[in-house]
Order: sequence, then C-alpha cells, then structure tokens
Amino acid sequence: MALPGIEIRRYIEELVNEEDQVQPGGVDLTILKISTFKEKGEIGFTHKKLPKTKEIKPINGYWKLPPGPYKITYNEIVKIPENAIGICLPRSSLLRMGATIFSAVWDPGYMGRGEGLLIVFNPNGIRIQERAKIAQLILIKLSGKPHRVYRGTYYGENINLNKLR
Repeated sequence: MALPGIEIRRYIEELVNEEDQVQPGGVDLTILKISTFKEKGEIGFTHKKLPKTKEIKPINGYWKLPPGPYKITYNEIVKIPENAIGICLPRSSLLRMGATIFSAVWDPGYMGRGEGLLIVFNPNGIRIQERAKIAQLILIKLSGKPHRVYRGTYYGENINLNKLR
C-alpha cells in the first residue's frame, strides 16, 4: 500500500515550498547540487570505491547541462519510516524534456539527504533552475516488520546527524 503525499510529508524536512511539493501520491524533491564524475568507480561483493565528483555551480540560478550522467543531491532530508520503503521517480516534466533520474530503493530506517543519478539524453541538453522540483518520493508500506532497519554506509549522508538528534 502506497501512502498519500500528505502522510509522507511527516517524514521529510527542509521542504522548499510545502504547498507545491506535497502531491496526492508522494512528495516532490528538489535539487540542492549537481556534480560530474571525475574518475571510475568500483564495486565488488564486499567493497566499493565511489568515484570523485566535482560540483557544478549554477549560473544566474540555472544549471546548463549537456548530455551525460550527473550525480544529484536532493535538498530535502528524508527519514524513511521503519515500516516502509521509499522509491524516488523522476517528475514527468523531466522525462518530457529528454532526461531522467535513476534511484535505488530507500530502505526502512534510512535517513539523509539522498542522492540520485540524473541522465540527460536530450542531444541539445537541458536547463534546470536551482531548487527545481525534479523527482517524487513515494513510500510503500511493508506487509510486515523488517528483520532490521538500515544503518549502512549512506545512513545520515549529506547531513549532520548530531544536529538532528
């Protein structure tokens, strides 16, 4: 069972504009920063090496992005409840301009300012305004209690955990 946006709102902090971001079936997430990849990454069965990135600064309030992959950081702090998973999908306007976002499942208990992968397919590129609504987070209730909550590598990413507690 998916939760309505008004219920999901309870699990999100630092909304840019609550009235515009709370949707019937989810909550829109906005962009805080965009980065390019500067080296290769590596993933194995028990290890990973994330590539270094370089933040792109917006010019006059906009990022001008040519085709390619970008790491994005969302503005909002998300706290996935222990009885749900989060799924982040691109807004349809992004798809209609030739770009999309890829995201992994946000596990029960995850907390942080999440990241995603933005791919620009449009051969002419796209422009994105600072803090634009780019994705929608939906929460799906689990049918039972998970055997544990998430406390992995990305727990607390891009936030100061001491400040939140």
